[in-house]
Amino acid sequence: MQVPWDRFHKAYDEYIRWQAFVLWARAILELEGSAPPWLEAILRKRCPGFMEEVARSNKPELLGLQLLSRVHNQTFGFTKDEGWLDALVFYGFRDIRAQGYLEYWEHCESEWKTRRPAPIPTFVQWRRSASSWKLRGDVSCAAVAKAVEKYIDFEALVYWLRPLFRGAQVQLPAHVALELRQESPSLLELINRETSGAYGDKSKSWQRLFTWGKSHVLSHAKKEGWLDCVLRQAGIHPRHVRLEDYAALWRKSRRGETGLPYPYLHQWQRDMEGYVRASRT
Repeated sequence: MQVPWDRFHKAYDEYIRWQAFVLWARAILELEGSAPPWLEAILRKRCPGFMEEVARSNKPELLGLQLLSRVHNQTFGFTKDEGWLDALVFYGFRDIRAQGYLEYWEHCESEWKTRRPAPIPTFVQWRRSASSWKLRGDVSCAAVAKAVEKYIDFEALVYWLRPLFRGAQVQLPAHVALELRQESPSLLELINRETSGAYGDKSKSWQRLFTWGKSHVLSHAKKEGWLDCVLRQAGIHPRHVRLEDYAALWRKSRRGETGLPYPYLHQWQRDMEGYVRASRT
């Protein structure tokens, strides 16, 4: 991605909230047949000029679709101008929170036809209910999202450590061992076992750290049967993609540079989050 992580992440979270807002508004439009005055007032406040655009189009029945288009072209117009709106939409629609909002909206669309809610939920109430909605009856999207973030934090640790796992010996610098003791004592214990001679090929030990992470970092998800859901979501999360991309470049840059000081975790993460892929020409 050709934008620093802090900017992308801020827009990414905001875009997913707007997805929820659009679905909430659509649920009300389909319930009422048109925008009630109180919803119009909210739309005028959150999207200045939008209701006037709808009036000029003379197609009020398409308000829900027009709202999403307005979000893309106006609210996130700056990402379009800078060339990363497609990436925002690509990752945003695949996020587990967005999937939960969509499934809950489908539920509301069906349920509200036969049982009108009283009162109609506010956006905050609707979004809270959607976050707690059980995906396929198993687990809430909020729980999966939390587990995904936790696992990607673990992935960052492993990618930070990877260049140390080369050749027959693995030597953790003192400051790295200290940080691991603070961040994840159990991971440090595993690394010490991995490098004690139990396994012949130490260069492959870093891969076994991921196997360990699935069983320990995601033990709750594994026990309850939704580990695969977390791993799928982690694999398509934009931070995971950035981690893989940056880690491959960083590892390559350290080959043969054994004399370079090893970065602290916060330094490595700062560089990773600031990394911008060079444009291909």
